[in-house]
Amino acid sequence: MKSLTLICALFLFASCGDDFRKVDALDRFRILTVIADNPEVAPGGTANLELFVSDPKGGGRIIAGTTVSCIDPGISVGADVSCDHDPARVTGTYTIDTTTADLTSNLFTGVSGSLAVTVPATILQGLSSREEFNGVGYIVIFTFTVDSQTVSTFKRIVATTRTTLNANPVGGVVQKNGGALGGSLQKEDKLTISGAAAESYDVVNVDGTQETKTETLSVAWYITHGEFDRPKTRPAEETEYQDSPLSSQMILVSVIRDERGGVQVLRESL
Repeated sequence: MKSLTLICALFLFASCGDDFRKVDALDRFRILTVIADNPEVAPGGTANLELFVSDPKGGGRIIAGTTVSCIDPGISVGADVSCDHDPARVTGTYTIDTTTADLTSNLFTGVSGSLAVTVPATILQGLSSREEFNGVGYIVIFTFTVDSQTVSTFKRIVATTRTTLNANPVGGVVQKNGGALGGSLQKEDKLTISGAAAESYDVVNVDGTQETKTETLSVAWYITHGEFDRPKTRPAEETEYQDSPLSSQMILVSVIRDERGGVQVLRESL
């Protein structure tokens, strides 16, 4: 049976757990996303992974966790998020440090830690040319114990023979009511993302024909105070702030995803 925490990792924008906390609230320790500098690599390539975490009530702490990496068992078609099937799985450690100046001055919300992951050079051996081109996933599972609870998430890196590899989205900017973000949010302010460009990419169909597709970008919204009427949108779609502002600093985070493992994180102090 899949553990609850790993099922939660599959549905990053859905409420998970028995307390049904709001998905957009930065009110406890959370892993918002895993950023890979190379979301797609050639066989034998390396991706450097970083966790973007929020720990506003942690008070600054070191959180030590474990990692395990392996060939994707088929998570997208219902397989457990696990590396038990892969005798060549690689284990390691990962440390989140929210005591550093970069995070402490920013309400403990930002990037912490780094892990270099090398995809096996043999990952595509024995596959068809179509499978080699479309790519095979290599997953990294992160597990931590935080405040007596197990927190897990995973990242999928794609190994492919494509000559043009996927890159993370760039250029995204948060806009408020159609203009610059400016100062603090007011109730009913409407936020969108401008400038985030989707990439085109090729896939090989079952019949061997090649097709060009365009990514569909999505945005997940998070904030340390209040909530949004729509915690997940497309970049040009509006999400409305639903609370009155605080006199103290708030943090707004927008996570832009390209559905192929690419991520851009926008972090704003308000």
